[in-house]
Amino acid sequence: MDELQEAVRLAQTALDATPEHHPDLPLRLGSLAYALAAQYNRTGNLEDLQEAVRLSRAAVNATPDDDPDLPHWIGELGTHLLARHSRTGDLSDLQDAVDLIRRCVDGTPKDNEYLATRLNSLANALSARYDRIGNLEDLQEAIVLARRAIDITPEDDPDLPDWLNGLALALSSRYSRIGNWDDLQEAVRLHRKSVDSTEKDDPGLPNRLRNLAANLSTQYGRTSKLEYLNEAIRLNETAVDATPEDHPDLPSQLSNLSEHFSSRYSHTGNSEDLHKAIRLVEAAVDGTPKDHPELAARLGTLATYLSTRYEGLGDPDDLHQAIQTGQKAIDITPKDHPDLAFRLSSLAGIFSIGYEQAGNFGDLQEALRLGKMSVDLTPKDHAKLASRLNDLGIYLSTRYDRTGDLNDLQQAIRLGKRAVSTTPPDNHPDIALFSITLATNLSTRYDRTGDLDDLHEAVRLAKEVIDIIPDDHPDVEHWLHSLSVFLSTRYHRTGDVEDLQEAVRLAKNAVATTPEGHPDLENRLLNMASNLATRFERSETSDLDDIQQAVQLTQRAVDGTPEDNPDLPHWLNNLAIYISKRYNRTGNLVDLQEAIPVAQKAVDHTPEDHPDLAPWLNNLAIYLSIRYEHTHQQNDKAAALKHFSQSLDSNNAAPRHRIEAARRAIDLLVPDGDFDRAQLLAGKSLDLLPLVCSRYLAREDQQYAIQQMSGLAADASSLLLRTDNDPARALEYLEHGRGLIIGYLIDSRGDISDLSTKHPKEADKFDRLRHKAFMPIRQEDPVETRRQFLEERADAVTRLESCLEDIRRLEGFDRFLLPPSSEALQANATDGPIVVVNVTSISSDALIVRPSGIKHIPLPDFDISKANNYRSWGLTRSPSRLIELKEKGGPSSFERFLRDLWSDCVRLVLDELGFLHPASDTLPRIWWIGTGLAASLPFHAAGDHSPGSLENTLSCVLSSYTPSIKMLQFAREKTRVTLDTQSMLLVTMPKTPGEDDLPGVTAESQAIQEAVVTPHTVKLLIQPSAEIVLHGLQDCSIAHFACHGSSDMSDPSNSFLALQGQDSVDRLTVKKISESHMKEAWLAYLSACSTAENQTSELADEALHLASGFQVAGFAHTVGSMWSSNDEICVQVAAIFYRELITGGLVEGNRAVATALHTAVMTVREQNLERPYLWAQYVHFGA
Repeated sequence: MDELQEAVRLAQTALDATPEHHPDLPLRLGSLAYALAAQYNRTGNLEDLQEAVRLSRAAVNATPDDDPDLPHWIGELGTHLLARHSRTGDLSDLQDAVDLIRRCVDGTPKDNEYLATRLNSLANALSARYDRIGNLEDLQEAIVLARRAIDITPEDDPDLPDWLNGLALALSSRYSRIGNWDDLQEAVRLHRKSVDSTEKDDPGLPNRLRNLAANLSTQYGRTSKLEYLNEAIRLNETAVDATPEDHPDLPSQLSNLSEHFSSRYSHTGNSEDLHKAIRLVEAAVDGTPKDHPELAARLGTLATYLSTRYEGLGDPDDLHQAIQTGQKAIDITPKDHPDLAFRLSSLAGIFSIGYEQAGNFGDLQEALRLGKMSVDLTPKDHAKLASRLNDLGIYLSTRYDRTGDLNDLQQAIRLGKRAVSTTPPDNHPDIALFSITLATNLSTRYDRTGDLDDLHEAVRLAKEVIDIIPDDHPDVEHWLHSLSVFLSTRYHRTGDVEDLQEAVRLAKNAVATTPEGHPDLENRLLNMASNLATRFERSETSDLDDIQQAVQLTQRAVDGTPEDNPDLPHWLNNLAIYISKRYNRTGNLVDLQEAIPVAQKAVDHTPEDHPDLAPWLNNLAIYLSIRYEHTHQQNDKAAALKHFSQSLDSNNAAPRHRIEAARRAIDLLVPDGDFDRAQLLAGKSLDLLPLVCSRYLAREDQQYAIQQMSGLAADASSLLLRTDNDPARALEYLEHGRGLIIGYLIDSRGDISDLSTKHPKEADKFDRLRHKAFMPIRQEDPVETRRQFLEERADAVTRLESCLEDIRRLEGFDRFLLPPSSEALQANATDGPIVVVNVTSISSDALIVRPSGIKHIPLPDFDISKANNYRSWGLTRSPSRLIELKEKGGPSSFERFLRDLWSDCVRLVLDELGFLHPASDTLPRIWWIGTGLAASLPFHAAGDHSPGSLENTLSCVLSSYTPSIKMLQFAREKTRVTLDTQSMLLVTMPKTPGEDDLPGVTAESQAIQEAVVTPHTVKLLIQPSAEIVLHGLQDCSIAHFACHGSSDMSDPSNSFLALQGQDSVDRLTVKKISESHMKEAWLAYLSACSTAENQTSELADEALHLASGFQVAGFAHTVGSMWSSNDEICVQVAAIFYRELITGGLVEGNRAVATALHTAVMTVREQNLERPYLWAQYVHFGA
């Protein structure tokens, strides 16, 4: 330091002794400027630098334009201005510095010994301008110039380490901007070379060590290899030790070192590293002048560390100070500074942490505001854009969790997809983080909408993450857990056992890698326990290992949870469930006795207004009701009913839990004959069904929801008839709670107004409130967040009720989510009575609907045991399977079934209607609706079919079917006004990939073409694809399919007609058909197997099959078959049907199709009276 002061003194003396116009004046001015600048570099005294700039400017002014030294003095002035910019942040200094140094370089001959120095100076100035403005062109030019400087510098030149350091810094900046791994690798190599070629006593060594450390830390960030970070800390500590306490570079050294300790804390969780980081950056801030441009960066760093400590320790003072410090960093950052986006992003993260810990919604809103500003300010090609998009997506999804606004979640997913797509695939840590965030949001959307594609994508993304991250990554256990959860969720939806096995394996690994005391340990223990319990349930062996482990793991979570922890009831409920599962397998009453007090404790620890109280009450009540079955203690039964009633009345609970409570209570009440109480509970639960199966869900997800509530409407109707004998309300129940999916599809057609079309704002508000009111609470959220969330859920329930009232005041929506009135239903019976047959475990009944009223006909002999026998025998589905029939008594079993159906059910109905002995040849029409276990019964074919017998349906009435009265009304609205000419699409599949050939198809096609004569037209498609057929359906009025058809037992929407693919079957599914809108459609004839069959008993009331699918698509009439058809019979029935229809039947309007089919079936029947399974499958659906 004394040497520097002496140099300044001598230079000042020399200058003072130099006359104004002396030729050495520029030299003396420049020398003093150089000495003062060197002194500034050591002391940080800004006055020295200001004077150096003034003197350099004077040196330039004193030098003639043709003086060869002018470029030198111009370059010196530029260098001092660049130094002053670094201190003050004055942009004009930076711009002048670039211009001056560029003039210096331009004026320097190529063979000048100082060219490398001047090239390096210009590179540094351009790099600084890039840092300040963010123009990538500056940085690209800086790298080119720095390389030129190095290329013309000898290896032994003392300035080479400085040039290497400058190029490495520029490459590091470009890596930060673009993310090119090669730039970072080269930067590290150059920094190492710079350090290695620097003398130990060189004053530039500490800065070069610091820069090398910074790049090693960046390498750690890219690879998660801790050895890079440890070396960075060691090098930076060496740099700090080598920097005098009063040196102006010390704050920068301390700040950099703090960042490395913070990174190591994030990796290891060692709190001492975080405390060190905070102490270091506080010292850096204290040592930074108030007007220094780096102060903002150091304040921002301090704010981040304080928020991290708050996250770990929960001291509100840390959060308050973090927010103040982060805001101050933003306030002193120029509005056009490229780092402003980073500081906004950092403060947004701090507010987000505050929200997560304390639940203050205002903090989340501020995080969103700042996060959006940060994204908007980040250049599209910036390497950090993806990270900021990801963060903003997290804030949006968090707000979705709080408000239930689906728009937030949708936007979060869009941002997440942008983040993933703009991240290089080899950028492992970032791509892993962004992919898991996106996967989590997709899984959340699946929870909301039930869209299975979202869950598939979440699994795919999470698997990719697991494949690319190293085994020692600090977040590996979190990502293993996430994938396990996604796979487990998918297993529960699809039943794919491979998903379950993989979920168990991943859950075990996640638990094994999570240390004791980790805040997420309990969640991971419970996930593993849940998967093991699920696998145990799936297994039919006596091995109890999985369930024993599940109990032990959950008990471990319970033991580690304080009594006042709000998670404790959740853990206790799970523990009771697993103990009860063990009881279910072993029958050991000790397990049941153990489960009951655990479940009771879960209930006792749960607030009365908590939404999870309902399912936990249900579980406790189930255990008590099971014990009642063993002990017959009335106290257990009474307690179970009390708990079920409490659950049903829990307005804050999800509707499905409330409905389950009602169903369970009804099961307890009905055996004792307590029908009044059971009916009251059934009515309450039925009102909740549309909230469980929303019209906004995807089709397969609506099916999934309905499967959980199967038979509810049928049971409610039976109970109402047993108690009040009110057939009108019983019919309303059935129409309200059945055929929901078909009803939603009909509503979407536009003939019946849909709320979302006419009043989109009200529809959106209703959907948001419905979701918010019943959205599950995340156990991983902090206690305060969950408390506020509970309050908001309760408020949403109240607002949902108010919203429903508002909607029902809108014109045309007075019965929104209410059943149609009985009067409206009766109006659809003008063309003939509608008969609804309902068979449940409670009773068997028929409801006859006529314009004059609704009549109840009890069916005492047609009990559920008969219906169950018929279903288990396969007589309601596939009586043509002769091998099965022979094993069960042969075709005579089917004949007996039809006679019993007549005597126990159909005859009673027709007798009441006066239809047993028709007075004329024109038979009366009747529409059949089967509900509950009666959903697939062939009422039209019931009776005695021996020669001369009239004791059968075919001899008395003209039968048609409809899934619901609503569907019948829709079909009539679709009836064509003119029937003068018909255009037929005839689809034939003589050969089908993977199926038996259909040799009769050609004969059937020929017979149809002979029957359908001018002016009617036929377009024949042989072996077509589904796409070709769908296109052809748009212009035809009649569609005839002669091909294989198949029912899907697990998903009726996937039942299909088998058409021609490239190398395999192309499936024309119920889903595809029902989603089409065919304007010319009138009649669809499905001469194929199983076209009017739904094999999924839980979805029987939805009547989802190919025949109903064509009706939804717009066909007023559909002819289908309940089971497989004989080729020869197919030809005969089709030929007679079209001949009757075309040669006179069309004038009968809607009656024409039913009449033609009746005639065709009766004709074939006469030839096969003893074999009804050959002709009884043909049915007419529609108007």
